[in-house]
Amino acid sequence: MAQAPPPFEKLLAQLLAELGAFDIKVSQSGSNSGRDYRIMGPARRTMHLHVFTYQRLTPATADAVFRRLRDESQQAKAEPVLYASVVSDRTAKIAKEYEVSLVDFAGNCHLVFPEFGIYVSRSGVRNPFGKTMSGRLNVFSPKSSRVVRVMLHEPSRGWRLGELAEHRDVRISGGLMSRIKKSMIDEGYAVMHDRQLFLKRSEALLQDWVQHYRTDKPKENGFYVRGDVEAVESKLAAWFAHAKIEHALSHFSAAWRLAPEVRYSISSFLVSAEALQADTLASLREACGVRRVDSGANLILRIPKDKSHFSGRLAEPLETTSHLQTYLDLMTLEGRGEEAAMAIYDEHLGPSLESADHAARSLE
Repeated sequence: MAQAPPPFEKLLAQLLAELGAFDIKVSQSGSNSGRDYRIMGPARRTMHLHVFTYQRLTPATADAVFRRLRDESQQAKAEPVLYASVVSDRTAKIAKEYEVSLVDFAGNCHLVFPEFGIYVSRSGVRNPFGKTMSGRLNVFSPKSSRVVRVMLHEPSRGWRLGELAEHRDVRISGGLMSRIKKSMIDEGYAVMHDRQLFLKRSEALLQDWVQHYRTDKPKENGFYVRGDVEAVESKLAAWFAHAKIEHALSHFSAAWRLAPEVRYSISSFLVSAEALQADTLASLREACGVRRVDSGANLILRIPKDKSHFSGRLAEPLETTSHLQTYLDLMTLEGRGEEAAMAIYDEHLGPSLESADHAARSLE
């Protein structure tokens, strides 16, 4: 038999105990979907909560739930709280957008009541009351992220699934496309409308991709070559083109061409795998004086885990990674890398993502 969850008022009293003695009582008011609580704190101030209780809430359904919870709470002049068996990271992020506090049945929580000076966050408590969706497909894996990349390149566009699967920068099976679609909808990143897939939270999708990409970025290969960075990059780009090696300036080398305020001293290229083969490196050293080093590198060559990293390359006039790929790469670098990434975001990515998210709200 499934274990019964503790009464909300009892669990909340335990969570607030370190802040003092709180008297928590169920109010006679409420709605069909929520329950109201009256709380008397140590300073004798009264606070009201409007609480929705759910056995299971997914990111796909969270918007409607949080919107209704927020609206009912405003009418009741109460603080909105979700009480659920399990709260996923994605659901928690959506709750933050709606300024809804969270408590799961085990006592993991994020309670924010600024007017009353209450901020309580608790995590890591083993939860016997529900299970997370561990078998869900990871849309940020190298192959699946091809779909994410194409959609973020045109964030306001709707896509038929077959069209996406067959896109020249995607090329995946219909079965995998169907699984990616389901995962994106389940995670609240996208929505189906008129038989087309639209991004619903393109900004959140990009930022979650950044977190994944930081732990799965291409390996760096350091080299040294004499010469001014611009001259070196022009010479190497010409050599790669002549040798028919897929390439693009990346990281700060790309950022400088997309946002001239960026300054750098180490050249970076994204290259296909054959660039690091022994015979290719020997030819590159003979033609351009490039030699591998363990320290003091002023040239970095990286091999992407999927060729989709080359998608949307720009000619500035040398080929560079796309605005999107450049942003992802820079966000893996601390300090000046993130500053350069934000320059790219503000000028080339942010406006279109914001517009797409605004348009998506009308589809629900």
